[in-house]
Amino acid sequence: MLSTLLSMMSDGQFHSGEKLGESLGVSRAAVWKSLSRLEKEGFPIQRVRGKGYRIPKGAVLFDLDAIQQHLPTDIATYWQWHLYPSIDSTNAEAQRLMASAGGHQPLVCIAEQQSAGRGRRGRTWVSPYGQNIYMTLVEPFSNGAQGLEGLSLIVGIVLADTLESCGYPQVRLKWPNDLLLENRKLAGILIEIAGDLTSDCVAVIGVGINVLMRAEAGAQIDQAWTSLLQAPGQGELDRNKLVATFAQKLLLAMREFRRSGFQVFIPEWEKRDAWLGQSVSVVSGANVLNGVHRGISERGALRLQTAEGEMLVSGGEVSLRVNNAP
Repeated sequence: MLSTLLSMMSDGQFHSGEKLGESLGVSRAAVWKSLSRLEKEGFPIQRVRGKGYRIPKGAVLFDLDAIQQHLPTDIATYWQWHLYPSIDSTNAEAQRLMASAGGHQPLVCIAEQQSAGRGRRGRTWVSPYGQNIYMTLVEPFSNGAQGLEGLSLIVGIVLADTLESCGYPQVRLKWPNDLLLENRKLAGILIEIAGDLTSDCVAVIGVGINVLMRAEAGAQIDQAWTSLLQAPGQGELDRNKLVATFAQKLLLAMREFRRSGFQVFIPEWEKRDAWLGQSVSVVSGANVLNGVHRGISERGALRLQTAEGEMLVSGGEVSLRVNNAP
């Protein structure tokens, strides 16, 4: 019932509980109970006496049929699609699905909620129900892990391009795998490599995007963050459309990556690089490197201009911080 209820309300207008109940064949109390449970988990529901309930335009639950309807048939059928109401981690589930199938087939895992969502450097990814995008795509490669250098940056470029095409032109990239909006974290990427690291392998591409979260839902997050709901302007909030747009653009980018490598993507990254030319610090454990961010190399490494000359810093367990942040 909840999915149907939100679809009925997805026009962004106020709807009375009584009329919603009549349309669904349930009582007004049943409508109130369903929406109250969702509201307790942080879902952005506005209620006004005499008007009823309102949710942001496009705020619906995931629907695989709806996602695939937004895709050309050849792209929709390229992956095996898996949708879960709740899961520990979409990356972990993707690994389990690969193990049970005994092969490296392209697949997508999407969840309404994660109980153990993971980011880089062991961080927890806060994952409330029905509000954000928690998604993992499995993509096979045949040239080993070394041939995947720069992959996380390509995923970032595709994600930024997706959001720009959906009404969010202000999104910027932070090396190696974060997206920022107004200097606050909007999305993150976690890529894990499985299989033979020297030959046939798969990239397990985890993506998290804050879509409908409000401040109270992200109280546990220990860094400045934002969501599409809080972005200036009126961009797309339908997560089904966002997922479909991203999946289509990513598949096309992976084909180009196989043909031409990472180098052709460098201009697109640097066009959106949030901190290009700025004084930054690269933190790895207790070690800190200071310098000026000069861009990225042909392999996706950070070019850091230090007092001793230019250094190349690879991704991994490092953190990039801008030195003149307020």
